[in-house]
Amino acid sequence: MERTFASSSSRDLPTFPVSCTSSSLLGSSMPTRPVKIIPLQHPNSTTSSSLNPLSRALFSRWTAKIKRTTLVQWIDTFLPCCRWIRTYKWREHFQLDLMAGLTVGIMLVPQAMSYAKLAGLHPIYGLYTGFVPIFVYAIFGSSRQLAIGPVALVSLLVSNVLGGIVNSSDELYTELAILLAFMVGILECTMALLRLGWLIRFISHSVISGFTSASAIVIALSQAKYFLGYDIVRSSKIVPLIKSIISGAHEFSWPPFVMGSCILAILLVMKHLGKSRKQFRFLQAAGPLTAVVLGTLLVKIYHPSSISLVRMT
Repeated sequence: MERTFASSSSRDLPTFPVSCTSSSLLGSSMPTRPVKIIPLQHPNSTTSSSLNPLSRALFSRWTAKIKRTTLVQWIDTFLPCCRWIRTYKWREHFQLDLMAGLTVGIMLVPQAMSYAKLAGLHPIYGLYTGFVPIFVYAIFGSSRQLAIGPVALVSLLVSNVLGGIVNSSDELYTELAILLAFMVGILECTMALLRLGWLIRFISHSVISGFTSASAIVIALSQAKYFLGYDIVRSSKIVPLIKSIISGAHEFSWPPFVMGSCILAILLVMKHLGKSRKQFRFLQAAGPLTAVVLGTLLVKIYHPSSISLVRMT
């Protein structure tokens, strides 16, 4: 039997015998066992360079893939619109897409303006964020399901962040909002290049659902001033909003409340008819468009003084 030991201090040590006197334990004498000392080998440049062939193979594979890529493939990579427009069926899809584009475009005008007001900005910036990203994404985007444009939740977050720094009526507020949008865009592009979308898996569905539900309540309460006809304090908390609504009840105005109630009833009725009856399915999509057109015509004809108007100059 042979025992092996490793030593870092000596390299070429001879093998020498070691006598083992354990006869008292085993009841008999044990033979002499040779001991072989092997020097300990530390990692050096030769061992660390064993990874070079693997890295070289990956690099060579990557360069070979780049060389095989043609000009058309490079264009499709950087301009995805060139890829899908070659397979687009104009006769089958163009008419439907044109109707959908007109409907969404008309709806986007008041929607973007309201989201800008929710963020504390001038309504013109809502139109900027509603139209410019759509044209940019149509050229450089690749998803057919992603919706582009301003959303209520982001507008509320912008208002909460910047509202504690500067007053929304100051010009610095607009400059900070533009800077914030630029910084968020750089961060999102960096995360996209690093493929960090998997981080959303660590946020549970209950957290996202609770955050979305609470945001919907805050947004509805903060927009009640346009429905009731008087100002409400700007806050991201539910209790101060409710107190402000109750304390300002003496300033209640009937014209905006009646107009808002009629438009809300039109939306609910057309949505119900579109879901319950198949022959009226188109009413579900035409409800918001009908409400916008009717509201615009009523304000244009009667010019109610208690309803605030947004004028673009």
